[in-house]
Amino acid sequence: MHASTATDTTELAKDLGLFLKRVFTSNNREFFAALQEADISFTQLKCLGVLREAGSPLPLGTLADDLVLSPAAVSRAVDGLVQRHALKREEDPEDRRSKIVSLAPRGRAIYERVMAVRLAGLRDFVEELEPQERDALGTALHPIIERLSL
Repeated sequence: MHASTATDTTELAKDLGLFLKRVFTSNNREFFAALQEADISFTQLKCLGVLREAGSPLPLGTLADDLVLSPAAVSRAVDGLVQRHALKREEDPEDRRSKIVSLAPRGRAIYERVMAVRLAGLRDFVEELEPQERDALGTALHPIIERLSL
């Protein structure tokens, strides 16, 4: 019985991978054009997203940990965002040797504009589905989204 479950899990994982690949590549051209228009990299977009989700300033080291990137790579990304007035960088009041970064209004606007392009691509994908496929997808996703509290 375990072999059957493992095979089912493996097949489901493969199907999910194919599905996600199709979903996220459906509007890559528009998404990467939005990044280029905003003059930010994908890493910088991820920095903006982590800070938006955090809702408060983060130390650079925490941001690097959250992104699973080296502190040097995050520092370079943050430097560019600070220059574009998308992030604010300040001394950490609890540790003057450390820096904390926070999302500036311009950074929030950039993030929301680029993510609106991504969402439009997802909406287009969903609209291309047959009605019964949309219903099945919604039925399958709803309990998972609820459990994950997304």
